[in-house]
Amino acid sequence: MGGRRTGRKKDHTPVMRQFLAAKAQHPDAIVFFRLGDFYEMFYEDAGRAAEILDIALTSRGTGPDGNKIPMAGVPHHAAAGYLATLLRAGEKVAICEQVGDPSSARGVVPREVVRVVTPGLCLEPDALDARAENFLVALTAEGGIAALELSTGTLRACVVEIGPQWVGELVRLDPAEVLVEADAADLETSCRQSLPNAALRIVSPSFGATTLEQALTGEQVKELSAEPAAARAASLVLDYAKAHLAHSHIHLATLYTAGDRLVLDDAAVRNLELVRTLDGERRGSVLHLLDHTKTSMGARALRSRLLEPLTDIERIRRRHDAIEIFFCDARARDQARALLAEIGDLERLAVRTAVGLATPRDLGVIRNSLRSAQALHEQLSSLPGRDLDDALEDLHDADLCADVLALLERALVAEPPAIDRQGGIFAEGHLEELDELRRLSTTAKDIVLDLERREKERTGIASLKIKFTRVFGYYIEITKSKLDAVPDDYVRKQTIANGERFITAELAELQDRILHADERARALESSAFVELRTRVGDAAPRLHRLARVIAAIDVATALAEVAHVRGYVRPTVDPSRDLYLEDSRHPTVECYAAKDGFVPNTIELDPEGTRFMLLTGPNMAGKSTAMRQAALAVIMAQAGGFVAAKSARIGVVDRVYTRVGASDQLARGQSTFMVEMTEASAILRGATERSFVILDEIGRGTSTYDGLAIAWAVAEHLHDATRCRAIFATHYHELCELADRLPNAANYNVAAKEHDDRMVLLHQLVPGGSNRSYGLAVARLAGVPPVVLARAKAKLRELETRAESSPAPQMPLFETPPAPDSEVEATLRALDVERMTPVDALVTLARLRDLAQRRDE
Repeated sequence: MGGRRTGRKKDHTPVMRQFLAAKAQHPDAIVFFRLGDFYEMFYEDAGRAAEILDIALTSRGTGPDGNKIPMAGVPHHAAAGYLATLLRAGEKVAICEQVGDPSSARGVVPREVVRVVTPGLCLEPDALDARAENFLVALTAEGGIAALELSTGTLRACVVEIGPQWVGELVRLDPAEVLVEADAADLETSCRQSLPNAALRIVSPSFGATTLEQALTGEQVKELSAEPAAARAASLVLDYAKAHLAHSHIHLATLYTAGDRLVLDDAAVRNLELVRTLDGERRGSVLHLLDHTKTSMGARALRSRLLEPLTDIERIRRRHDAIEIFFCDARARDQARALLAEIGDLERLAVRTAVGLATPRDLGVIRNSLRSAQALHEQLSSLPGRDLDDALEDLHDADLCADVLALLERALVAEPPAIDRQGGIFAEGHLEELDELRRLSTTAKDIVLDLERREKERTGIASLKIKFTRVFGYYIEITKSKLDAVPDDYVRKQTIANGERFITAELAELQDRILHADERARALESSAFVELRTRVGDAAPRLHRLARVIAAIDVATALAEVAHVRGYVRPTVDPSRDLYLEDSRHPTVECYAAKDGFVPNTIELDPEGTRFMLLTGPNMAGKSTAMRQAALAVIMAQAGGFVAAKSARIGVVDRVYTRVGASDQLARGQSTFMVEMTEASAILRGATERSFVILDEIGRGTSTYDGLAIAWAVAEHLHDATRCRAIFATHYHELCELADRLPNAANYNVAAKEHDDRMVLLHQLVPGGSNRSYGLAVARLAGVPPVVLARAKAKLRELETRAESSPAPQMPLFETPPAPDSEVEATLRALDVERMTPVDALVTLARLRDLAQRRDE
């Protein structure tokens, strides 16, 4: 087999042998093979790429077997967009570039794979979401989690017990790519269920041989090594990066504890629509509402804060202080935001520079960003009476990278080109040799005329001319009558009819300089640019630290802007277990859904009084909205933001749990009730007395008595055993009895009124339970046909009468009992004839006929 394969390989053209060699190195990747101005793909790569990218599948010549070789290609200048599509499909792409100069190469231009791009190892701006992090995550069977964000140069690792909190941590990270050890099949199943959009790779147990010392600093290694499972996961991501990239840059590696912040499981993130709506859209989410940031760094920091609220009261207070500064000073806020808008993505640009991928234009963005950062620092430092240093950490001592700015100011032109091979990168005066080459290129004619003038003076030949042809280049032409005056240093080049053509050493040197000036200038600029990029790349850790300071300022000004526009208030977060929200509002519902104005509600829970609220009321009245807005107020406050309320006092919460809405997860083999019980189980096992729990309609997915029993037991457990703050919404009105049985429970309902069989929703939270759900009124609002409503109303009366009736007294012996209404009669009595249309009347008549026929049978 081996001999035949070698023989066949020799039958391929030299270019195809290069492709096959690259493919052999990376068999699981699609090879982008550079041919001129295109990236070409061959064989099975071409078929896969053509299907994913919706491009033409053609062919190139024939292979050793006589069959045509499938081929597909994309233009080099537009490759980034195609690359992004392949990455979103979970593919790996090996970039195989020409590594030699085609003009000087003998034979086939050398090519080699310069890097492999995967969904989690990507530095291409067009393939990344600028406003979200792009994680490569590795998982170990012991609960180790490591998350590498290559584009920002950060590595984080932790250990979480396999279970709901582990799943919640994965959902919060929302990785683009996940590595799972081969001996952890149960983790693979959980990942596929909770991260359906992530590319999943199974790695062998021998993978991860790279030691931390080879990739990280001593302090970073020491920190991660404190948790062996976390260190193992970190080794996995680092080994994977090493196998696919020639260079990587990690400036920050930290070990964190998943419980050192407010814990949000996947149900809370999903049900509260923190970063995406239930439909999977960003628009309409809480993040979309709050994200008024001006920089990509700030947008990513805000998203991280929203998914990782703090529990440290002092850190929360400092974040609130920073927002309050800009909230109270509109002029300072507007000025800061104007300057922030001029700052590029320093965090990701620093990494691209450090690994040698930054373009001249990227360095121009860094220069302009540092210039604006300096102006921002000066503007904020001049604010009177503001303790910004305490509120915005590290601002006063921020390293503004002034030396990097000075270097780039001297070196670059105002608008650098997109690629270094174009030339025109450096400003005049930065490189003396380059300036001379440029002058040669632009003033060649003047230089030649000057030499011609000097030669005329030296030789005394007034008719001497310096000319140029493509064949002979530059030469001095002397007529026959003046040949006797030609100096000895003139070398004859050609004889013509009316004279001779000569060359001198000075003219030959000048010719070489002029003809190759552009080429030499571009080569000089290219090499000088690499040197400049390296010097800027050496400052990448400093640029990262500055980027974090800028991101904090951006988040503070953005949240201050939202608070100003939306009327949010600064909350008080303290060590108590109170929760008081005066006239609180749901931040997104009031913006996107409320047509007639949002009705605010006051919610108060405290450990000594009411800490368990039983909430009843009709459908559509706003029970779920009230619960969600309370949970969002907690999250927004502890994330360091202001909240949608008139005033707010929040005793710090360690976990927020939600069980709201109904969802079948048929793909996972789970029914509505199974999902409901799974989420309830996670709450009962994980909640503490510092947790905040909202539950909606527990037990509705099974029979009435089973559901009521489960809801009753869950409510009792949360009140008696967990002792947490909770809002428990239900349509089981029997649960209202709990308020009389449990000392810290109270009934509330969302008010509604009924008038002429029509329901009016007041959306107001009031004390006391509700003994009605107004289901028929909601059905009428939904447009259920009148005959169905009438039949339902009659059946409801029958059921209520049956439930309320006591054992009937003995009837008189000779008295005939009254006959009950038939189904037809009961339905007729319940009809609202005045509101029926002719079509409704015909449908109702047909229904009554069917009921009468069924009775006769």
